[in-house]
Amino acid sequence: MDQDVTRVIKSQPLYPVHSDRHIVFGVDGRFAAHALITILSIMRHAGETVYHFHLLSAAFTPTDNDRLARVFAGTPHGLTLHHLPDSLFAAFPVTALFTRATYYRFLAPLVLPQAEKLLYLDADMVCVNPLDALWHMPTGPEAIALVAGELTALQPTLARQVGLRGERYFNAGMMLIDVSQWNHARISEQAFALLAEKGHRFQYLDQDALNVLLEDRVSFVRSRFNTLTMLAHDDAGYTMDVPPETCLIHYAGADKPWQQWNEQFVCRHYRAIYRTSPLAAVPFDKPATAAQAKKMYKLLLRKRKWLQALVWRLKHLKMRYCK
Repeated sequence: MDQDVTRVIKSQPLYPVHSDRHIVFGVDGRFAAHALITILSIMRHAGETVYHFHLLSAAFTPTDNDRLARVFAGTPHGLTLHHLPDSLFAAFPVTALFTRATYYRFLAPLVLPQAEKLLYLDADMVCVNPLDALWHMPTGPEAIALVAGELTALQPTLARQVGLRGERYFNAGMMLIDVSQWNHARISEQAFALLAEKGHRFQYLDQDALNVLLEDRVSFVRSRFNTLTMLAHDDAGYTMDVPPETCLIHYAGADKPWQQWNEQFVCRHYRAIYRTSPLAAVPFDKPATAAQAKKMYKLLLRKRKWLQALVWRLKHLKMRYCK
């Protein structure tokens, strides 16, 4: 990939503000709407803090623009859209779970070279407490970013799979980046090269690459700043909630709170924002695979909706055996 990728990115300030609190999302068409929920949740806990939000995407639509206008109009916060060509990262590997948008995080320090720090966030997160404490944490003289660890039980295995010397492996869904240090070390360019060479071997693609490149060059913060939450479909999963000191809930994994087959207690944080957002009239995703249909009929059984459960059981069987 051409190292000077910023030449093909067109930045469009829609709501310019003077703020040193830059928050960046990289999204595709599926997640542009969900980033609005994350943004709204941050705004609601911003207090006097003014944020400048940035969205990097190759798939902005008029509907997205209308929703963004409804979110930002009358607020003190800023917004800049960064339009990417659809062909960008076309040569990099993707999976059913990770689209090209997973690589957009590499572009954030390149499009904001004058920023002191930027906070990169995935778009499947909800803010439930103010983020000020994170911004005030020093990254340290040799650290390029503040990060939070992956699920503790998984870290040694994930670290070993990508060849790390130690056993600490971080989740790249939240990174508070020292922009100058990142760009000086040419982390984005190194990531492009590493993925072009070895990306097909990585299970978690860009996250694996970042763990390789940033080992011993990040500072780990408490998980309250990236509370990884897997939506489980057992009794414990349905009643689980996050600790009260949580700042950012990260709905990791394939199951998300905007899917009809997920009604776990912890989903309420997302849905409380959703109900008062420009997405309120948009229905949640319906099951599209046999695995999803199975979760749907089991949810309906849990809710004692016997007839609807039977309907989804039949749909599950059809999806599974009548392909």
